[in-house]
Amino acid sequence: MTMNPGGLLCFLLLAASRPGIVRGKVVKDFQECNWFFRDKVSPQGFGNDSASNLVRICQKYKNDYHFATLYQTDHRIPMYSAYRYPCSMGQDEAHRPAAWFLEPQIDNLNLPDEMANNINSLGKLQALNSDYKGEDYQRGHVYPFKLNNKTSGTSTCTLTNAVPMTPKANKIWYHKVEAVVTKLAGACHKSGRVMYLVTGPANITEEKLKGRVSVPGFAWTALCCTFPQDQSEDPCQSTPTSAELEGENEVTYNKDYSLAFMKDLESEAEAEHLTVNELQRQLGVGNIFNSCGSGSQAEEEIFEEIKDLIKQIKISVADPMLEEDSLPQPLSKENDGNDLVIEPIAAPLELASEEANEAICPSIITTIFIPFKNIAHAIMIFAQLFAAVLRVIRVLAVTVLRIPFGIIYSTVSCLTTMAKYLIVTVFSVPQDLLCIVVSIVSDTTNVISWVGRLIRYFIRIL
Repeated sequence: MTMNPGGLLCFLLLAASRPGIVRGKVVKDFQECNWFFRDKVSPQGFGNDSASNLVRICQKYKNDYHFATLYQTDHRIPMYSAYRYPCSMGQDEAHRPAAWFLEPQIDNLNLPDEMANNINSLGKLQALNSDYKGEDYQRGHVYPFKLNNKTSGTSTCTLTNAVPMTPKANKIWYHKVEAVVTKLAGACHKSGRVMYLVTGPANITEEKLKGRVSVPGFAWTALCCTFPQDQSEDPCQSTPTSAELEGENEVTYNKDYSLAFMKDLESEAEAEHLTVNELQRQLGVGNIFNSCGSGSQAEEEIFEEIKDLIKQIKISVADPMLEEDSLPQPLSKENDGNDLVIEPIAAPLELASEEANEAICPSIITTIFIPFKNIAHAIMIFAQLFAAVLRVIRVLAVTVLRIPFGIIYSTVSCLTTMAKYLIVTVFSVPQDLLCIVVSIVSDTTNVISWVGRLIRYFIRIL
């Protein structure tokens, strides 16, 4: 699809006047941003290089490339995003725009390479914000937002870097994979190395949002901790690191290694830890990384050591990085269709006024009932406090009364037992003596009877 001349002119003027707009350039290959790949070689075997349904994007924002994406236009989700740590470029603090960005060049290469969140005629070959509205799915990051605290974090909020995840699956993936990878990335850099990462979906299901955006069944991520061999024209080399990720007490591992995670998005089970070779076999692809231990005999030994390293990384639920509020929030179920209209007034990196009002302004009915809700809550707390006081009084009373009554009970019980055994003993002695006398008389009678029979026997013989 193409834009009319007036719309194109409006878009060009908007892009020229807004230097902070995200750029995402569709490229023939990844040469313009190849430093995100190990040895500047992109993953192999992810579809046919000339396939019409695959688009390569060097994701650009504020004149910097922040990561690279291989995008599937038939499923409208990425096949993978490749990124690095440390590589948090820019000076602005990272934040999440209300409407995520789109890539105009996916639908029309004649459009500028400025990524925007509202423009006419987009959506034929890519996901839109409206695809997620009214659905039970969130825009799940592929390249995670929390790996950066600067401009690079904002650049991850693009629909070309998102796959549908339920809120529960998104949270579990964040806690069980992204948080662990973040800690490993900090430990890797503290050993003097950098980490190359590639993340993507797998096992595409038949379910589609609005009949357009495919829902994956699995998610995976592969990482490679090593020294970059070619540091020429490498913008990531001079980027600052995050003190939040690299605390003084973080563990380190002074070897090159590779590792992979795979997670069933419909299960609460732990993520599976794999070697990169195992992940490649399951995905049916070639090398994700160029070398980095893949295929070497030492990979299995190092893999076991890294599993032990992960056990040392204590991921606390109370960690500020793991707060639930930091996760992506679902879109409003009202579809206003704004992602198909140019809005030159609204800044793409700011909340739209309607969405901001929905987020912070309660309804009139809710406001009216807030005092009653607070009163009911106070009554409930008072009742719980009163019940707790009664329980304490009861325990104290029982404890105080139990001391004298316990002594009396124990004494009486002891005397009763002694009396019982004394009575039994006294009455049992005569009974035992009588039994003995009867037994002696009986035995004597038996002996006399036996002797009489013996005498009669001898008399008969004589």
